[in-house]
Amino acid sequence: MTADSGLLARPVVQLPGRWSFWADMIVGAVPLGPVSVTAFRATSVLSGFGSATATVSLPCGLDESRVRRLWSWRLWAYYNGAPFWCGVPTGITDDGSTNVALTLTELPGYLLKRQFDVSPNQVYSQVEQTVIARDLASPVTDVGVVLVTQAGGGFLRDRTYQYLEGDSRGALLANLTGVASGPEFRAEYATTAGGLPQCTLRIAYPRVGSATAGLAVTVGGDALSYSAAWDADQLRTQTFALGDVPNTAAANTPRPVKVVSAPQLDRPRLDAIDDWAGTVLATTLAERAQTASVQQAEAALTLAATPSESFPALGAYGVGDDVTVRAVTPLTPGGLTTTGRLTQLDVDAAAGSAAWTVKTPSPAPKVRETLNGRLDRIDSKVRAVFHGGPMTILP
Repeated sequence: MTADSGLLARPVVQLPGRWSFWADMIVGAVPLGPVSVTAFRATSVLSGFGSATATVSLPCGLDESRVRRLWSWRLWAYYNGAPFWCGVPTGITDDGSTNVALTLTELPGYLLKRQFDVSPNQVYSQVEQTVIARDLASPVTDVGVVLVTQAGGGFLRDRTYQYLEGDSRGALLANLTGVASGPEFRAEYATTAGGLPQCTLRIAYPRVGSATAGLAVTVGGDALSYSAAWDADQLRTQTFALGDVPNTAAANTPRPVKVVSAPQLDRPRLDAIDDWAGTVLATTLAERAQTASVQQAEAALTLAATPSESFPALGAYGVGDDVTVRAVTPLTPGGLTTTGRLTQLDVDAAAGSAAWTVKTPSPAPKVRETLNGRLDRIDSKVRAVFHGGPMTILP
């Protein structure tokens, strides 16, 4: 990659392989030039927002005041001469040395900084879901992201979004993609005809990514590491989905509850309660309850494998593609061959590795909460109060 001819040459520190880095302004895409990066780790997520850490070596090619100006510039990571990832600096750690550590949010993660500020409430009645998703994601165009939707066969939904509902537009978009038969989204990168990097947020149904990528890694062969974990923390045969009441509802209006029962012959009844704060439509609550009942009918399997970044070639695939992991271990002496979706990709430029997180036909991976996580979220007494009060069970 070459910088604009009008820019002064600046020092560039090359990482192993063919990594290089370039920066421009987030508003207007004004070129800033090459950046010296000595360490880079990035995560890409299917239907989520990636993150990264990067260490820049001063002088890095950018003015120090610009480096400190968070959310004002973008760092583009190139692999083998092609844009692979782009993020916005959201945090800096200075230890007094010439190395400065940055934390970055992948460019479409800008949606996490935007609220749903539409008033009055936005009501969708039997609207194709990628249209709804596009409306939620529309602010990404403010930071130079191209927004593309593919409706496929189409899927109609009812949705109501209240003014300032949820944590952010990003959270609302992730919730929409998390229901059964929901759309998916991912960030994609390419070079324009003018030689500039471009980020696209693709929203598609029934899926993004390739089902015929033919990617595979073998434990004991080309895998650098491997782990498989089964977790029954969210296993259930009876799902209680707790909805919410509109802001305009009268006091003591009962909260809606959708119950989905899915008994299993060799297991006792196992209850699980899912709180869906902000979900006011009965149809949406029913979708969430049914989705959770199906996804968590078995113990969640989290499968991870780490191949070299060069095999399969990094940049030739992305999150959403089908991959295969083959393993023979003492726990699975007969061999475990699993084909699933690549839902997360963690790249370490210095180590030359690309760690895969694979969603198998088993339930979606869910990490067990830590003790601190439980304390931060809510304690049992407060949760009991939250579940109290008037409720009405939906048919």
